[in-house]
Amino acid sequence: MQSFPRAAGPIDAQAGWQGPESAGWMMGLALLAAGLPMLLPVSIPPVSTMLNQACAGLGFLLWLLVWGAEAAGRMRRPVGPAAATLVGVLLALAAVQWWTSAPWGQRVLPSGSLVLAAVLAWAGARGALSVDGFARPLLVALLAAALLSCVVAAMQVFAPQWADGHLVAFPTGPGRAVGNMRQPNQLSTLLLWGCAAAVGVGVLRGWSMAVLGAVLTLLVAAVVLTASRTGMVGVGMLALWGAVDRRLPGRVRLLMLLAVPLYFLGWWAMEQWSAATGDFFYGDDQVKKTLHGDPSSSRGRIWANTLSLIAAHPWRGVGPGAFNFVWSMTPFPGRPVAFFDHSHNLPMQLAVESGVPFAVLVLAALGWAFWRARAALRVADAAAATTARVLAFMLAVVGVHSLLEYPLWYAYFLLPTALMAGCLCGAAQGRPAQAAPVSRGGSRWLVGFAAAGLVGWAWMAGQYYRVAIIFDPALAFGEAAPLDERITDGQRSVVFGHHADYARATMAEQPQTVAHAFGRTAYHLLDTRLMMAYAKALAGRGQLAEARHVAARLREFNNPASQAFFDECETAKAPLPFQCEADARLPAQALRPEVALGKPAP
Repeated sequence: MQSFPRAAGPIDAQAGWQGPESAGWMMGLALLAAGLPMLLPVSIPPVSTMLNQACAGLGFLLWLLVWGAEAAGRMRRPVGPAAATLVGVLLALAAVQWWTSAPWGQRVLPSGSLVLAAVLAWAGARGALSVDGFARPLLVALLAAALLSCVVAAMQVFAPQWADGHLVAFPTGPGRAVGNMRQPNQLSTLLLWGCAAAVGVGVLRGWSMAVLGAVLTLLVAAVVLTASRTGMVGVGMLALWGAVDRRLPGRVRLLMLLAVPLYFLGWWAMEQWSAATGDFFYGDDQVKKTLHGDPSSSRGRIWANTLSLIAAHPWRGVGPGAFNFVWSMTPFPGRPVAFFDHSHNLPMQLAVESGVPFAVLVLAALGWAFWRARAALRVADAAAATTARVLAFMLAVVGVHSLLEYPLWYAYFLLPTALMAGCLCGAAQGRPAQAAPVSRGGSRWLVGFAAAGLVGWAWMAGQYYRVAIIFDPALAFGEAAPLDERITDGQRSVVFGHHADYARATMAEQPQTVAHAFGRTAYHLLDTRLMMAYAKALAGRGQLAEARHVAARLREFNNPASQAFFDECETAKAPLPFQCEADARLPAQALRPEVALGKPAP
């Protein structure tokens, strides 16, 4: 059985790909930080991925804490201009979160996650190519998570009755794998990260062709089960990488090129399975939608709406966290019927929320940083170059995904992506200098940051518990308090209180009596129930023009849940209910709760 020769070179031992595994603790922490969050199936409402994101944040902070105490003082590598620019961009993104009219409590988690991402990028650059660095443990952790997710995907498609919500998440629909993150496109990105990690680890560890071929076959087959069109593009990118990267062994490149025919063979096999068993394969529905002119669901319309908002707010944008509110309150007769809280395109999102100048500055800085980082792809040492190329491909995959959705708004994608980018930018600096070790002052601040972050995440877990118990009283220690008391206590949560506000606003028989509850929750996600309650609250306070405007926007969504609300117009006699009267077409600014209801947002 043939195997690939291990890449050898002067950096091989420093890169940690062979020799004594002095970074065994790094591997365990990587599995906790990057692997486990992708595999947690348990969901605690109201945020379905809260446990996954909390696990990622706590895991990466613990990794930084131990690395800062054990290894950071030995790092001799300066971060370099590319990595410094990357860190600066992430810190700027964290700072701009506070330049908004959205309630400040809802900006704590996004800004904190971006600061953590910046520190991870710095640490990744500082430890690039070192035996105590991050690249190898990160790749192994993501490969392990991807391989285990193949088992999850197979169960969700072929044996959904085995999904128990404890080890395997319940599938959200028949005939489609969604993984334990419960999102098929996110699963496909993880699987493609796994393909890249398998190429890197396989080449550098000298895997046999049979082993690498089997691993890639399993991962590509799982991408088929997601029926993700984003995943289909990613498989093509994997083959393209194999076609152009002449530094990879020829047999590896052949396996990568075979990914495309393997993907279509798997798709054909699923169609045959569906025809033979009568079970549904979601990929058939995806093909039909694509052939009927809907290649990306409702994205075309949300992109068109977003461009209109950018044209209306070109300089400062609508404010971070305010996209859903402004979009929902702006007349768009051709809007998509789903309730979007994101434009599903990263550059557009930057432009619409923070303004075109800021978006251009961020994208230009990132472009310059990655252009400088290309030096890592061409270093003479084969092991270092292979690792850098794997990281570059993984960044390209999540970058393409970010043009169609928003994976980087989830901590379990943002944090490993920032670490990858830092490692790549740091590797562009070349071999570590052989000077005397630096002082441990840098590690002391890192340990302090990580320790403070762990305390902060623990505090946020307590904040989340206060609202989770509203939706699941079984979480209470002992007998749960009455619902009204749980809602009142949940509203005291600084970070997640808007979920309690939602319960208060939508359950009130007379929403105008709880007008204060709309100040935060209206900025989170306006849906049918909340828009109806908001319109009734405005009407109950005599602000009929504003109420008619909200009702008109709700009508544009054509949601069946609002049918009874508008059916009153068919039988009502004069004077007509407010929702039946002409649209007042007010500016979105006039509908902000702190303006329309005359009360400041909490």
